[in-house]
Amino acid sequence: MLAALPTSVKKRVWFDRSDRVVYPAALRVSCMPRDITTAVLANTDLGAGNWLLEFGAPEMAATMRPAQFFMIGIPGSATVLRRPYSVCGLRGTFEDRPAGAMQVLYKVIGQGTGLLAALAPGAKITVLGPLGNGFTAPDDADTIPVFVAGGIGSAPFPALLDSLKSRFPKPRMFYGARGAGDLALSDWFGERTELETATEDGSAGVHGRVTAPLIEMLDRTPGEKLKLYVCGPEPMLQAVGKLAIERNLRCELSLEAHMACGFGVCLGCVVPVHRAGDEVGYDRVCLEGPVMDATCMAW
Repeated sequence: MLAALPTSVKKRVWFDRSDRVVYPAALRVSCMPRDITTAVLANTDLGAGNWLLEFGAPEMAATMRPAQFFMIGIPGSATVLRRPYSVCGLRGTFEDRPAGAMQVLYKVIGQGTGLLAALAPGAKITVLGPLGNGFTAPDDADTIPVFVAGGIGSAPFPALLDSLKSRFPKPRMFYGARGAGDLALSDWFGERTELETATEDGSAGVHGRVTAPLIEMLDRTPGEKLKLYVCGPEPMLQAVGKLAIERNLRCELSLEAHMACGFGVCLGCVVPVHRAGDEVGYDRVCLEGPVMDATCMAW
């Protein structure tokens, strides 16, 4: 079914239960997903359970956007369902990597990520992507991007940083985590952004939550036209989204959710959103998201 769909569609996505058909007309879809088997090129241990997986997918690399994601599986493994992973590196994001390579940043938490960490170069994986809607660039030159990441939620920001570098060579970034070991790629970000870190145990940066230095910056620059880009655990997304709404700032949230398919069939990744008036409905993170405007959320 996916292969027969048009490459660019404008209508809203919906799912027909009776026909078991997905009509993927996601709001900002610009390219069709591909389902490939490819080889692991590198699987780098970054320490503290953080890993950077690299694989070859030149056609995806040419069309994918920051914060879109893949469904990745390991053929013949104990995990039957594929797992979602945000794209971390696109073509040119990491200067020393091959042009057709793509990267995902992940943290070993359970069986699936444990099996992924055990893969050596040359191992085969299945990759379905690009999926979902990604971050969008600021509307005009006067808008300043501000990145807010929580833990492994830093994953989409290398690609976003690279996509914006011609207009915004060194944006502000606020990066929070439980401890210093959870600040994956912090040295890399430190060289390329105006980085402020925060840890709940005080082992790096500000002792506390990432919202504290973010609020301090917003208080210092009340007249600046900012757009927040946020990815991390749901409590952080809610806190930053609420803060953006209170201060009338544009804010895009990259949501995380468990999902079985990645393209709208299983309905396992729905989140509450505002509809017309006071009505609350549900959108799928895999299709209407993972990037959603903070004003849409009905948490």
